[in-house]
Amino acid sequence: MGFVISWSPEFETGIDIVDEQHKRIFEYLTEIDHAIKAQSTAEVEYVVKALLDYAISHNTFEESLMEKAGYPMLDAHHQVHEAFKARAQAYGARLASGEDHFRLAREVRTDIGLWLTNHIKRDDKHYVPYVKKSLDGGFVSRMLGKFFG
Repeated sequence: MGFVISWSPEFETGIDIVDEQHKRIFEYLTEIDHAIKAQSTAEVEYVVKALLDYAISHNTFEESLMEKAGYPMLDAHHQVHEAFKARAQAYGARLASGEDHFRLAREVRTDIGLWLTNHIKRDDKHYVPYVKKSLDGGFVSRMLGKFFG
């Protein structure tokens, strides 16, 4: 079946909402494995589409955090996300065109999984200090500190 790409602590950014979203993407990769093993074309199609949609929306969410934090490399990070989006949409088009679902699902699992692990460890780790500082100085943090600090 190939190698398994799964969540591990090395991928933690320390930003809970981002880590939870990243974990969900890893869960989708596992769900693709299950769908392939079950030999369910419908399940493969559903999970692959869900993974691609979720990953694209996650990238948009990340960018909103970076923008709010004044992250200086936002444009470059956005370009990386746009390249990913084009790649994801190409997979979606191939799926819709009737390409072998199981072969495509294995390709998606490996390609998106490797892209994700490299992206988190390389690109995402760079914005973390900016976003953490922005979140720490936010309204919710100030209010929690006022009442519980």
